[in-house]
Amino acid sequence: MEDNNEDKILGMNRTMFFVIVILLCILSLSIGIYAQIFYRYSDTDPFMLGVGIGRTQDAAEITKMKNEFNSIFTNQITGKTTLEKINKSEEDKEIVYTSNSVNEKEEDVYSISAYIPKINIKADYADKLNREIEEKYLDKAEEIVYEVKEFIDYTVSYRAYINGELLSLIIKETIREGRNAQSSKIATYNYNLKGNKEATIQEIADFKKYDISEIQKEINAEIENLNKKDEELRNQYAEIKLRDLSNSMYQFQNTENFIVNDAGYLYLIYAYGNKENTNKIDLIIFE
Repeated sequence: MEDNNEDKILGMNRTMFFVIVILLCILSLSIGIYAQIFYRYSDTDPFMLGVGIGRTQDAAEITKMKNEFNSIFTNQITGKTTLEKINKSEEDKEIVYTSNSVNEKEEDVYSISAYIPKINIKADYADKLNREIEEKYLDKAEEIVYEVKEFIDYTVSYRAYINGELLSLIIKETIREGRNAQSSKIATYNYNLKGNKEATIQEIADFKKYDISEIQKEINAEIENLNKKDEELRNQYAEIKLRDLSNSMYQFQNTENFIVNDAGYLYLIYAYGNKENTNKIDLIIFE
């Protein structure tokens, strides 16, 4: 009788042991999946110890965003608004969607891949921006098809972000005409969804409580560092053009192109292709 009771106890212990082992395996697997997919600092804090979380991780994340900048242009919108209702022009479509696309190619004449976004908001300011966007990009694509004089490779793509009451739209245009170097142009549109008006860079800075003097120091330091690297490369590649560090374009309040992504990071974008034939773009990103 005692042996029978002992077998039952040992059997229960073995069952409990295997149950605990299985639960631990499931827990370990879940933690591993979370660390790889959802944990914000998985690259720099793989064991999720929380040690050193802060500027080191933010710096790593910002470097990653800079490296991945050219891949953000997926012709879609992401993020969430805090507004209860946005008055759309077309209720069944996203707040930003592709209204026109041109994908045409004629051998040795032109190659076009253009996705033209539309801001789907019933407001005068949205209508104004949509007219500007259509005239700038759709008209250019049609002009290439009907009036091309030498081979042109032309692409347009975009990305839109919603962050609270702010909509940020960025459009990238690349063009290579004949034997000219390819040029990358950037245009950004920042829309105050609550007021149906432009959102200025100063308003964004005020909302994020930035110390502009500190921000300016970081801009200056970053631009100087980038220029120094180009100076070193210029010894090998004479055609590299250096930046004019005294140019007022680098003043925070004068920054023409900027966006806030859906994670709340502010991108300052200096696209030199907007004024000359170059792909060079400087990015400065703040949390």
